[in-house]
Amino acid sequence: MPNYERDPAKVLLFEDNPDDEQVALRVFRRQSLPLDVSVARDGEQALQSLGLTEGGRGPQEIPDLIVSDLKMPKLSGDEVLVRVRACERLRDVPYVMFTSSDNESDIERCMARGASAYCTKPVGFPEYVECLTKMVEKWLGPGDEPDPDCELESAGA
Repeated sequence: MPNYERDPAKVLLFEDNPDDEQVALRVFRRQSLPLDVSVARDGEQALQSLGLTEGGRGPQEIPDLIVSDLKMPKLSGDEVLVRVRACERLRDVPYVMFTSSDNESDIERCMARGASAYCTKPVGFPEYVECLTKMVEKWLGPGDEPDPDCELESAGA
């Protein structure tokens, strides 16, 4: 596991809603771990940020966590997920769907395509903060054991 006290964890946020992006960035800045967060606002930008476009050379560093909305312009979050899981250098990166959709077919499809977890965006701000905080703790926190109280729907959990 990387030493996040020395090097910030690299987080990629794929979010097309400017308000949700700003709230997520505020929450990420409040974490105890140092985080280096990059944002892509549509599916094509997401692929570019990962070096998965035609002729793309790829990112200099592999991200430690990808947090993705489901419904994005140009390419959906689950379509980006399929491309990530098909790429050998990225397939083990935790890819968490963070979306307003609580549709059971969306959840099943994303989990079947290899999402590490699926979290429905809470409506209230305190719950939103708690959900993103648990996400960071689970996927980037110290140790190998996830928080047993984390309510993220996870693959294999």
